[in-house]
Amino acid sequence: MNMDTKIKRRIFAITLACILSAVIAISAFGIGQSLTHKTPLYGLAATAQDFGTIKLDCNYNEESHTLAVNQTTTYINHSTQTLFDVKFHLYGNAFKKNAAYPAVAPAEVDRAYPNGFDEGYAKVTTPHILIGGEDNTVITVPLSHGLKVGDSIDIDLQYTVKLANVKHRLGYTDHAVNLGNFYAIPVVYDNGWQTYPYSYNGDPFYNEPYNFDVTITAPVGYQIATSGTEINTNHYQGYVLRDFAIVMSRDFQTLTREVGDTTVTYYYLNDEIPDISLYTACNALAYFSNTFIDYPYSTLSVVQTDFNQGGMEYGALVYISLDVTDQLQYQNVIVHEIAHQWWYGLVGNNQIRTAWIDEGLAEYCTAVFFETHPQYGKTLDEIAEQNKTSIKMFESIMDEYGVYYTRQMYNSTTQYKMSTEYTINTYARGMLLFYAIHEMVGYENLNAALAQYATDHCYGFATFTSLTHALEDQLGYDLVKFMNNYLAGRQDAVL
Repeated sequence: MNMDTKIKRRIFAITLACILSAVIAISAFGIGQSLTHKTPLYGLAATAQDFGTIKLDCNYNEESHTLAVNQTTTYINHSTQTLFDVKFHLYGNAFKKNAAYPAVAPAEVDRAYPNGFDEGYAKVTTPHILIGGEDNTVITVPLSHGLKVGDSIDIDLQYTVKLANVKHRLGYTDHAVNLGNFYAIPVVYDNGWQTYPYSYNGDPFYNEPYNFDVTITAPVGYQIATSGTEINTNHYQGYVLRDFAIVMSRDFQTLTREVGDTTVTYYYLNDEIPDISLYTACNALAYFSNTFIDYPYSTLSVVQTDFNQGGMEYGALVYISLDVTDQLQYQNVIVHEIAHQWWYGLVGNNQIRTAWIDEGLAEYCTAVFFETHPQYGKTLDEIAEQNKTSIKMFESIMDEYGVYYTRQMYNSTTQYKMSTEYTINTYARGMLLFYAIHEMVGYENLNAALAQYATDHCYGFATFTSLTHALEDQLGYDLVKFMNNYLAGRQDAVL
């Protein structure tokens, strides 16, 4: 980075800080008191009884960059038939050399591996289990007897994950250790085991909620951000979460603020305006809680770390990439990832087959957040126009070079040939799909419909059909034909 760029960034940071400082001063007390609790959720303790538990005892070796894990999973058979085995995804082998379905797209290898390619992998030491799937990312545990519908069983697994030196969900860098998707997560049984391969496009996950009990042993000096609440030193618990993530660093600085009953902690490495970033996170949490349904967890960790994308969502924890240097874009990433606490977090979906649902909703709701918070200087209409421009630029470049692309939004993640094509169809077109509905009904009415949708599907899964019916019931429009046309690539479809 040259000196002129550094000076421009510093001037912009100071300007933005000055614009928002007065707002922070005025609303510093208000944020903590601003939750209206219009649609309170049942207590997590009661809800948690309906879900399985994942207990993790983790030991991180800094010299070998390995994580040794003892895991006990209390698995509940939520299917409609007796099961004779249980399958898990363990994604560490997506980082191995010559993986068939690698974690990093070819075009992003240099950015993700700044020190050159480094292999990661997972080694399972539990006896009497089967390892298979593409790249050996699927564990099959045979059961000694059939597990009947509604019954539960405890399953023990032991494995070691060797972390790659990579700026990704799972890996280590000079600044931090990212432990996202590090543990063995039960595969969803939905008309059979949904053992999808990993994909560098998007988020190749389809997760049921679980309760988590996590202990991690790490070298002295690490600060640890997690998806859970610390109940003892390095011992964390979280209830009814889609996933559980950990980020560790010796370089973290922290700021903390209360939003209602939730403690929001911002872990940052290099932020010239950390107060603004925490303020944005708290504003987003309060806004989405008031607009949709209450955020039910006692903590939210917003973590700045090395990551080759803009950000990443986990249950009660989000990554914000150090690579995002534009300050307004940085605030945008914070809001988008917090929006995911509702869309995919509380209301789940199959992110492999219907990525447009959670990404489109997160993008649209981020735009509505900025529309309703004018201090950031961004409007819903402007963001929609930016997405339209991005689509036109992408298609123009592809046409110029004669490269095939699709406008179909219902492709699975692995069907998109390039990351940009995936992003255009799930983020940009996804946002514009909901924007088109908003143009007919207004964002206030669409927000109200989404609030009911969130209430009806909280802790469950949404599909195209259930989302469409939920919006139709609340808005009074026949949306099936319109949405089918839109998803099929006819984005000139009208209601």
